[in-house]
Amino acid sequence: MHMSGRILRATLEENTPTMLNVTNVTNGKLLLKNAGANDIHIGYDRSDVLLATGVNYFVIEAGVTYIFDQSNGVGFLSQNTGLFFAAQGGASEIQIWVANQS
Repeated sequence: MHMSGRILRATLEENTPTMLNVTNVTNGKLLLKNAGANDIHIGYDRSDVLLATGVNYFVIEAGVTYIFDQSNGVGFLSQNTGLFFAAQGGASEIQIWVANQS
């Protein structure tokens, strides 16, 4: 078994949606870390993470890391599309590690 993947760090401006590639089509892990001082909203659509229109979003609180298992059978968080990220309450930094089996 060989592991590969990619690591991405992005500074997010307040209430400015940014699409980031978190796709993974093999078995692996997705790590999302909010390395900033403000919450980050995550959604499948740009309008989901805007303060004016957002109702369907997931929040990563400042300083929190989430780890998601991914497999090619079930449990895809985002198999073939990116996710939108937006900092709320001020700028923040997201760190992403997509670790997959190749």
